Amino acid sequence: MKIKKIIHIIYILVLSSLFLFSCKKNNELQIVLDSSNPLALAPDVSWAVIIEPYVVFKADKSWDSQGDGHCRLGDILQVQGKSTDKNNEVWYLFKDGWISEDCVTVYNNRYKAQTLSKSLLNEKK
Repeated sequence: MKIKKIIHIIYILVLSSLFLFSCKKNNELQIVLDSSNPLALAPDVSWAVIIEPYVVFKADKSWDSQGDGHCRLGDILQVQGKSTDKNNEVWYLFKDGWISEDCVTVYNNRYKAQTLSKSLLNEKK
C-alpha cells in the first residue's frame, strides 16, 4: 500500500514537472502595429488604388469635365466621398478631384490597398 502511494506521488511529480518545463516562452511571434498612418484601419475610411497606368482627376463627376491633376498606377488615395453621375456611374471624390470607379479598386483599410499596389507595381516590372 505504501509503495502504491510512493509510485502515485512520483507519477504526479513527473507529470507536473513535464507540464512546467515543457512550456517555454515564444518570443518569435510579435505583432507590430504600424502607427505611421492612424487612419489605415479606421472603420469609416476607405482607400483606393489606381489600377490604370495614368488617371486624371476631374473637377466634376463626368468624363467631359476639366482635368485637375493626375495620378499613376499603384497610387493609394484616401476616399473623401462617393457619388453617382446622371448615367448612374459611380465616382469617388479624392483630395484632388473625382475619379471613376473604372480606374480604382477600393478597400476598407490601407493595408489591403498596399498589398494590391505592390502587386501592380511588381507586375509592371
